[in-house]
Amino acid sequence: MSSYSPVMDRLALLELVDRQRFGVEYQPIIDTSNGAVIGYEALARFFNHRGELITPLSVFQSLHDSPLMLAQVELQLKRLQIRFRPKGSTLFLNIDPHAFAVFGPAESTNVMAKMLTENENLVVELIENTDLNDAHISNEVAELMHQKGVAIALDDVGAPGTMVSLTILSNVDFIKFDRHWISGDSCQSKSMKQLFKSLIGYAQLSGKQTILEGVESAEDLAYAVKIGVDYVQGFFYKELFIQEYCGN
Repeated sequence: MSSYSPVMDRLALLELVDRQRFGVEYQPIIDTSNGAVIGYEALARFFNHRGELITPLSVFQSLHDSPLMLAQVELQLKRLQIRFRPKGSTLFLNIDPHAFAVFGPAESTNVMAKMLTENENLVVELIENTDLNDAHISNEVAELMHQKGVAIALDDVGAPGTMVSLTILSNVDFIKFDRHWISGDSCQSKSMKQLFKSLIGYAQLSGKQTILEGVESAEDLAYAVKIGVDYVQGFFYKELFIQEYCGN
């Protein structure tokens, strides 16, 4: 959640939550070695009363003003994303550490933790940290998930305005690189290109798997293969996206 988007009107937000105008889009994650789909990332989608898409970022930024409502919506979204998941595939789920923390640290009373650990073939994606408190919560989530055998991915690595917790980076199973590495201004910098290669090399040496997000063209895919990325996802594979609308 590194980009700015205007927050929603409060009444519109309440109407959206009350009517549960939620959807989910499953984007395939593709093996660069053979083109096979190895899993899907579940992405939240929101709609207004006319059925028009609302920018997810604006909804989540508004929800962050109310931790309890954020937690409630996140729990509903995860249940829907698990319910409609493509059968037989690994499911990557984004978890907001602030929402997770509302339910408490104890697994026995944290309904979101219970739901995640009771489902098989899940990878929990942690949103990259923007402050030390986020890093602390994300570390707690990662430790709990690993204790229960749930794989962890660090999301949006390299996105503008984000930070990297080295502790989390060292503990995750997947490193997901933001499209900024191949499309942003800094991707033209020699030092940034070397940093990208070094991070991929680190992942390979430490047994972690890498995913490049935002692949939109054959050229993007070719670069991912050349640099040694394990998996890719993005609009280049739009025909494989799966959408479900779950609202009233």
